[in-house]
Amino acid sequence: MSGSEWDGSLISEDQLTQLNARQQDIYTEKLSRFAQYLSTKGKAPIKDIGYAEKVVKVRISRFHRMVKWSWDNNGTVTTEFSPEDGDAVNAALQTDSFRKMDGGRFAEGSKRKLNDVLRNWFEFKNIDWDPKYTFSDDNPENQPDPFLKKELKRIWEASLDYKTVPSYNNLTPDERDRTKAHIAQELGKPKDEVRPDDWDRLNKCWKIPSLIRTTRGHGWRPDLIKRMKVDWYDPETQTIYIPEGEAPKNDASWNATLSDEAASTLEKWLKQRDLRDKYDGRDEIWLNREGNPYESGTLNDLLDNLINEAGISSRGRNLVWYSFRHSIGTYVFKEYQELEMVAEQLRQKSRTSATNYIHPIPELKKEAAEIM
Repeated sequence: MSGSEWDGSLISEDQLTQLNARQQDIYTEKLSRFAQYLSTKGKAPIKDIGYAEKVVKVRISRFHRMVKWSWDNNGTVTTEFSPEDGDAVNAALQTDSFRKMDGGRFAEGSKRKLNDVLRNWFEFKNIDWDPKYTFSDDNPENQPDPFLKKELKRIWEASLDYKTVPSYNNLTPDERDRTKAHIAQELGKPKDEVRPDDWDRLNKCWKIPSLIRTTRGHGWRPDLIKRMKVDWYDPETQTIYIPEGEAPKNDASWNATLSDEAASTLEKWLKQRDLRDKYDGRDEIWLNREGNPYESGTLNDLLDNLINEAGISSRGRNLVWYSFRHSIGTYVFKEYQELEMVAEQLRQKSRTSATNYIHPIPELKKEAAEIM
């Protein structure tokens, strides 16, 4: 789709009355370029996959709605829309001060869609922007909360025990039959083809431990987990090389150094991975049970299972996959009191973005209460 197809018709004249003639020209040209980006790259920038025409028009309409709110909120009409403006809209969605035209509150799903458009805009502008608040269709809790240190250890231990089954020889015939059905589902093979050595294969699988242990150290975003390739890992240096343009929200390349324990679990998994038919002809490090790359939803489902197995109570907190990143930001800042260290560990481009990952934790809240 050529850029010439996107013109001022994206926005009606009555929506531009706050702008003078020259501002209208500049603003509509920006919207045209943004629409072209959405149609060619917006859905998956790395793979040059865009949205359908009707989706582009809806996203442009949503963006303009947020721009107009920003004009009214700031008391200034401008053709620019900055990260600070995005932060203000994001916060207004959280507090319900940014509302629908009829004055009603946006549903959580609508807030997510508006947030997605903001992400599109800042990706189009090549600006690193991390919203303080995130929204989902079915989760009323918005901002991810960090895990406590002891909870991170319990999740790790739960991953080592995840979906293991009792020894083949310790089961009755009925128990063995039920366990075979479970193993067949997990390994993706017919039940009548499950053999005694499949018990060990499942119990000694390092896929989930390697995923949890490496994420715990680096806070991998779901989109990066989805893209991570086998040949990115160098066992000699125990590092994962993230190529330029592969990481979401970061165009630079970098080396992520793994701890000895994380490297050991990953190497165990990569050896096992080579023997799995599911991975033939595939270069992704991790695939889910259905043979697809992990997405945010499947990672959160996995995490929910591990949290349950670890006996962790959320106590009103929003514990999701992004909580690993928020845990790193919180505890790195507690240790070093340096935003630069947080930004470096999480590969954030600015100190401002790094602050979104720092939370007050119970230990510090208790100290503050004792001071008072």
